[in-house]
Amino acid sequence: MPRLSGQENVSKKTYYIKYKFVRKWGVYMAKMIPDIDPCTIPNDGEKSFYTAASELAGDYTVLYSYKYKGDEFEKHEGQLREADFVIVHPSLGFVVVEVKQGDISYMNGAWHEYKKADYQPLHKNPVEQAQNAMYAILKQYTDKTGRKFPLKIKYAVCFPECSKISGQTPAELDLNSIFLNKDLENLEEKILDLFNAKEQKLQKEAVDILVNKILAPCFKVFAKLENRIEMHNQKAQRILTEEQDRILCETELDKRKIFLGGAGSGKTFLAMEKAMRLVKDGKKVFLTCYNKNLARLMFAGLSPNITAKNFHDFIEDYLQGQGVGLVTPSNPTELRTYFDDTLPSHVFDHFSILEDKEKFDSIIVDEGQDFKEHWITCLESMVKPDGELYIFADPNQSLFNGDIEKIKRIPLSKQRLTRNLRNTEVINTWVSTYAPGEQLKCSLPGGMPVSVFRWKTPKEERILIEDEIGRLVSQEVQLKRITILSPNTKEKSSLAGLDKIKSWPLVSIEEKHGNAIKFTTIRSFKGLESDIVFLIGLKEDTLVCSNADIYVGGSRGKFLLYVFCEEDWKR
Repeated sequence: MPRLSGQENVSKKTYYIKYKFVRKWGVYMAKMIPDIDPCTIPNDGEKSFYTAASELAGDYTVLYSYKYKGDEFEKHEGQLREADFVIVHPSLGFVVVEVKQGDISYMNGAWHEYKKADYQPLHKNPVEQAQNAMYAILKQYTDKTGRKFPLKIKYAVCFPECSKISGQTPAELDLNSIFLNKDLENLEEKILDLFNAKEQKLQKEAVDILVNKILAPCFKVFAKLENRIEMHNQKAQRILTEEQDRILCETELDKRKIFLGGAGSGKTFLAMEKAMRLVKDGKKVFLTCYNKNLARLMFAGLSPNITAKNFHDFIEDYLQGQGVGLVTPSNPTELRTYFDDTLPSHVFDHFSILEDKEKFDSIIVDEGQDFKEHWITCLESMVKPDGELYIFADPNQSLFNGDIEKIKRIPLSKQRLTRNLRNTEVINTWVSTYAPGEQLKCSLPGGMPVSVFRWKTPKEERILIEDEIGRLVSQEVQLKRITILSPNTKEKSSLAGLDKIKSWPLVSIEEKHGNAIKFTTIRSFKGLESDIVFLIGLKEDTLVCSNADIYVGGSRGKFLLYVFCEEDWKR
């Protein structure tokens, strides 16, 4: 083995002692790619070398099981090759190390391993493997940069279960290129011997390119937030369609039924699809609900052969068409009585004496929890004796009606809807804490966290809202995907007087606008949904911030939910 000069010996020794010291105190450790538990490596020889390499100083980067394509002139062009280890140092260069476990010999121009009481030829020449990998890496660097690699390149073979060498090594392999078991105890010293212990000028840029662009490049496959929302909607639509078809087919023979399901279980879509199927069968169908916005926004695109209206709007229009003169009172107390009792009583009296042929074949009620018991009686008078009556309801969303338990006791067969087909799993879990009973099983796993922001003043809340909308816009999210829901009207919220949030238009859900942020109250948005919901203005101990309101508001958000609450809000 060639000896180093005295000066070179001093340099090597100083260099080694310096890094031995920092390693002892745990200041620097080699960067391992991949950084894994050596115990997970099945090959005992590679496991031993990985363990030793991980104790090198922090300037080293060690790559394990580096894969690369073979040369284009090889028999199998593009075939994947593998280097057991590549060790890189910014002032030395890189060395490729091929590891072979067991007893190894070189004779008659070929490598052998000891197996079954005899030496058997190795399938691959370990020196050639290391050489090929070394030159392949060098070529990749040159191709990538158009320059020569400025540091040294080396190859070596390691026999971690061997302790001695006898005989004459082949010409392409000197003793410094052979690592034995004892060398693993002082691996850095062995590497310095291999590189002749001469540090060169630090080449951090070249090594960064080698490691980060060639040996361990990083890439990610991603979608912008806008694209992710669209993919979520496509998946939700597919699942909804499949579940919808299953439920309606299974209950097709039931002429009178109550469907009970939590927010996101697809009740409105089931109601609309049921109406479409019935009208295709030639039925005279009435689809109704309590929420005017739900009827206006969701029912508008259905078949013109379906009578689809808010319950009270239908009654007023129908009675006026029959010449019944009714005056809408202005006094709030009288107005409540007018809608709760007067209108339903008049239409009940009318339909009760009407011939069956003039009545509806089928009546479908969405958001049935909002209906009073005698309203259901009114609807029963409007349908033929052998007609169909379907009610879709969520007891947890009973914001307007105290008769939900009475409606649940109506002597109709019941069907439970048990799957959430709208919200991500994260939102489904969050809103379920505000509703009693069993949590729906979510069909859309995963999802982004529910973001909760606390504020002290309305101004602080407004700034928080602006900031979060700005982040969404920066990710190319369309404004029309965002709906702001408040327990109160806009005039009583932190956004009072605004028709823009910064430069982004803010409109009510009654307004038609191609691409704007929408604002409405939680209760006005019941039965509807939005890709992104900002639930704002939450305070303790207010009538419009009940658990049911929070449940309704939060469950409107299909993909993202932001919650803005007063600082002392405990829920």
